[in-house]
Amino acid sequence: MMWVWFALLSATGSAGTSLLLKRTVARGDTLVSTAGYRAVSGVLIAVIVTALGAWKHPPPAYWHTLGFLMVPEIGGMVCMALALRWGDISRVQPIMGLLPIFVTINGALFMHEVPTLLAACGILLVAIGIYAVGLRRGASLLEPLRSLAGDRGSWYAVLSAVFWSVTPFLHKAGTATVGPLMWSMSVSLGSGLVLGTLLPFRRRQSDVAAGNGVRWAALVATTALPFTLQAVALQFALQRAQGGYVMAISSMSTLIATALAVLLYGEPDGSTRISGAVLVAAGAALIAIGG
Repeated sequence: MMWVWFALLSATGSAGTSLLLKRTVARGDTLVSTAGYRAVSGVLIAVIVTALGAWKHPPPAYWHTLGFLMVPEIGGMVCMALALRWGDISRVQPIMGLLPIFVTINGALFMHEVPTLLAACGILLVAIGIYAVGLRRGASLLEPLRSLAGDRGSWYAVLSAVFWSVTPFLHKAGTATVGPLMWSMSVSLGSGLVLGTLLPFRRRQSDVAAGNGVRWAALVATTALPFTLQAVALQFALQRAQGGYVMAISSMSTLIATALAVLLYGEPDGSTRISGAVLVAAGAALIAIGG
């Protein structure tokens, strides 16, 4: 069950990344911030790989897999950054609970990773928890559907989950070629550099506010720290277990990030959002036990 501990470490890193990235994209360009923290993380992991002597000669399958991965990986990370820019963490993060559902469905369809009955019940709990996040005291039970229609941040979160639903299977293939450390370095650094090359072609967005350049740069570098933990631990977990189960346990980040966002940032509707996050976490636990 070592994979569970790696997945929990990844969840902790994911929660920290969301909390810091929310502040980072509020102070500077979303795409530049995203490319920046990814590239910094890649450099940090490269230092670890060098220190441990974990460099390996990459076979052709490594390059093919990395190339296929770039589109969904970059699409997911950009949509997540935009979701955090336009929406509350306590609303966006639980929606990412869709990710293990999408991953489990894809695993069953394409990888023959059929979930157990207990895991299927966990998936149902995750779905209920996500819906509960959108509820407000005294409002209609259909309120989450109505609010979702006009909530840009929530839609970006859904798109992020769709993009990332295919990445665990590519991560598994990539890790098999060069190992978890070198693969996580390749994904982090590669996605940051590729996105960086696309920046000149983007529609211009907000610049860093006057006097905030140093603070913004510090936030970009700081965001890279929990992301490095998230990225490395995720690859070690995926090396040892089915993608759907790993992503379910990683969804514990939902509870951590939601609770901290309500407490630290004073985000609204804390009771329903934390309750929904608890259901998502409980569903994740069932999926892990069922796995």
